[in-house]
Amino acid sequence: MPLTPEEVKELKAQLAEQITHLPADQRQKAQAQIDAMSPQTLESMLNQQKGGTSNDKSQKTVFRMMIDKEIETVIVEENPEALAILDINPISQGHTLIIPREAVSSQDKLPSQAFTLAQKVAKLLKDNLEAKSTEIQTETKFGEAIIHVIPVYDTSVNLQSTRKKSSLEELKELVKKIKPEEKPKIQKIKKASTPLETLKRA
Repeated sequence: MPLTPEEVKELKAQLAEQITHLPADQRQKAQAQIDAMSPQTLESMLNQQKGGTSNDKSQKTVFRMMIDKEIETVIVEENPEALAILDINPISQGHTLIIPREAVSSQDKLPSQAFTLAQKVAKLLKDNLEAKSTEIQTETKFGEAIIHVIPVYDTSVNLQSTRKKSSLEELKELVKKIKPEEKPKIQKIKKASTPLETLKRA
């Protein structure tokens, strides 16, 4: 399936986070490359990460890259079956994604521990970010089922609500508020091939 505009935006945001350490001139060139990438190019890059073809249903998604530590993420909580990370393009402050450790293709196959984790994160967001409530919604994206935990502050929100861009640094500071008693847990990128390295080879 072709990437949706939202998926394209999310992939480009993830790539942009991987070039923040570059010198300004190199970062500017790399960002221009990322901005110019077509949906087809992004899809091809994802396929290369898996070593498959555009028709390969087992191509690695951005969520598998997160689980496999190929993309740097800010972890809120985790358990044996799922990982909770802060969304890089949040709908509201503290918007968290619950990603199953084993990919599932439909929302009815989401593991029970993923929902348990979502409830735990929802409580943290209400207690420490003073959210009035939280929306827990499931979605199938990049062919995988995930859970969104979206804090509600002044106005109601849903998956179609406007998103804003955050940086990893902002998310690292935010997780300190969400879990004030713990040091931030940042999932570092492994030394394996990353989308950025694929971009450099292009």
